[in-house]
Amino acid sequence: MQERKTLNQHLSRNIELGITFCLSAFYLGIDLPSPIPSALALVSFLIIPLLIIRQWKEFIYVATRDIPLILAVGAAVISVIWSTNPEETLAHSRALLFSTAFGIYLATRYTPKELMQLMVWLFGIYMLLSLITSLILPSYGTDINTEGLSWQGIAGHKNSLSAAMGMAAMLFLDLALYGYKYRPILSLGAGISFLLILLSKGKGGLGVFMGLLPLLPLYKLTKQEYRLRTFFGIFAFVIGLVIILSTLVNLEFITVELLGKDMELTGRIPLWNYLIQRGLEKSWLGYGYGAFWTNPKEVLQVALNVPWMSSIADGVTKAHAHSAYIDLFLQLGWVGVSLVALSFVTILFRVVLLLGLTRQIEYFWMLQLLLFMAMGNIANNSGEFLAYRSLYWVLYVSTACSTAIHLKRILKTGNKLVNLQYENTTYQH
Repeated sequence: MQERKTLNQHLSRNIELGITFCLSAFYLGIDLPSPIPSALALVSFLIIPLLIIRQWKEFIYVATRDIPLILAVGAAVISVIWSTNPEETLAHSRALLFSTAFGIYLATRYTPKELMQLMVWLFGIYMLLSLITSLILPSYGTDINTEGLSWQGIAGHKNSLSAAMGMAAMLFLDLALYGYKYRPILSLGAGISFLLILLSKGKGGLGVFMGLLPLLPLYKLTKQEYRLRTFFGIFAFVIGLVIILSTLVNLEFITVELLGKDMELTGRIPLWNYLIQRGLEKSWLGYGYGAFWTNPKEVLQVALNVPWMSSIADGVTKAHAHSAYIDLFLQLGWVGVSLVALSFVTILFRVVLLLGLTRQIEYFWMLQLLLFMAMGNIANNSGEFLAYRSLYWVLYVSTACSTAIHLKRILKTGNKLVNLQYENTTYQH
């Protein structure tokens, strides 16, 4: 009887893991013909509550561990009150709540180490499918644009594939360099991911990946003794400062010669100037979550004032600011930007503190995730904050909640190596 009960629990766990994997793949993004994405979104609305209800008490506890995150999401939801397009704001807010809930569920159900292992499988399969489809089904996995032939894999767009492979390459490199198992396979995965970045010709993803690459040696520094680590920390800071200054001084060379862009970033700066002017007209609260680009009047004005955006005037082509920060400002104004900034700084502080205390690779990967989102949002919408359908936002939420839980536990118990599966006793104050 006991064996049968154990077998049922094991089966239930595997089914739940499979569902979690599929939901994560959905949020990472796969190019599927309409109306399949809408159908999958509806299915996710049904499944996520079922995952949560089994452990609703633990879910509520974890969800309330990060107040700045709650405030940022809350601002998006209540923006329906002042939204210029309330129906779209309501629809986008509903999707945001579900993706946020899924991120909280991941933090409730999986330790950072377990989640990192799940992401290895997810990005690995995503990478292989993108490679195969681009080779075997070029009409689906590739695209011809102004830069020639570019690969998009199962992502549906070269920039999406580039961003995903940038994240995958860093994840594989982390474990290949500092893990203890499967190093050849992980190294091969990192190499294929980097190759897909190059074949996609997504300059934004390549730039973010190259920006994160110098961080790799820093994890080794956390293994050093305190005084030596402090010395190397100061050294790394000085080197980082030199790199930043060198980048600013040589910005034109890097932008034009290395990345192949013009100094206006292929028209983005005129677009940003116009959008910032529009944003300043509702500077405090914005136009409402998801409202600006779903308002036909606003879209038409953008198309008229920024010639290279004229294609969005058809009302079918999806548009965005090509900068997640400007999109955030348009949607929620200075209030939204401030709340997201507060959330980000709080999580970044916890991640760095946990990395220093535990020296565990999963917290180093969390640090890379945060910097990936911060950098990817400058001139792209890779890893967009408050994204209603994005795995990066899901992982951001999971990072926020799990770091809050683990830091509190370490400070309470004094055990720097605590990284256990949450149990009912965990949620006692």
